[in-house]
Amino acid sequence: MTPFPALAPALAGAVACLLSAVCLRPVRRMAPYLTGMALAAATAGALMTAYGAPDRWVSAILLAAAAVALLGLIADVGALPLVTRLIVESLAAGGVVLCGVQVTLTGDWLDGPVSVMWIVAMTNAYGLLDRLGGALAAVAAVTGAFLSVTALVLGDPALAVLPAALTGACLGAIPYGRARGRARLGPSGSLFAGFVLTCTAAGLTAGRGTAVIAAGLLLPALAAIVGAGAYAARREARRASRATGPARKAAPALCGVSAGTGTAGLAVALGWVPAGAAATATAATAAAVLCCTPLRHGLFTRLRHDHSERARWASSRMTAGDDRPRGPVPPPRSAAGNPPPRVVRRG
Repeated sequence: MTPFPALAPALAGAVACLLSAVCLRPVRRMAPYLTGMALAAATAGALMTAYGAPDRWVSAILLAAAAVALLGLIADVGALPLVTRLIVESLAAGGVVLCGVQVTLTGDWLDGPVSVMWIVAMTNAYGLLDRLGGALAAVAAVTGAFLSVTALVLGDPALAVLPAALTGACLGAIPYGRARGRARLGPSGSLFAGFVLTCTAAGLTAGRGTAVIAAGLLLPALAAIVGAGAYAARREARRASRATGPARKAAPALCGVSAGTGTAGLAVALGWVPAGAAATATAATAAAVLCCTPLRHGLFTRLRHDHSERARWASSRMTAGDDRPRGPVPPPRSAAGNPPPRVVRRG
């Protein structure tokens, strides 16, 4: 590997960070709406500056991610049905799959639909991280950095530059995407980042063994799966009761999960850890999060709700030694002791 391809991801990250900060500075008040377009422009500009003309895979991922970002902008500004959004995301994912970026599990025609469903599902899972305390910007930066290093280890500099540019763009967007102390990217930026990360992970595992594909897909997506489960549990708790924990603590925890899975993925790429063991451990963790978190949280929420209802009912009852007459509450009286006058309706 020549020195220039090895330094291209770092150069792309620096240029993307600068371009993202410059693009978002004039519109910092509208950053939740325009962050996706700024991320797309900064990522494409940094990619062309550091690597030149991208190949077919990278060009397809960028064009489809830009279309998804435009879809998120339309959904954020106006009303857009969920079915329409899923159809457009499926068409964008189908275009990427037709260009060769797909999950090659069976080597048959089933790989296409599976790839489309996986890309759409993980894109929306990453989008939920933006609502969970604005954790997506930091998680996307960490995940993109580890994917870039893994691509360099696997000898694919073109795919290494793409997540590196996204990492720099997310880092440059953090200071201008703050809303109430949280780094929000908005629907447009979150869909763009999630689409690029998911397609990059699928491209790195294309044509490899089943265990390597499973590990390469599940490890980068574990933070998004954990965040989606935490968001669903927090939303259910908000519906059941008003007592919910702070969402700002989710960003450091999810960054730690992303860093751990990124290190494991790099170890798998280097051959230090078996791919089957990493895939099995990641799948078990994701299944435990998706299955146990709603049950546990729903049980605790139900117990807290029953306890609060029981306490409210007990406080409304009279004590055993109270001799006051039980019956309807008398109407309020004025200061002189007389009942208030009746309201006469005229006309």
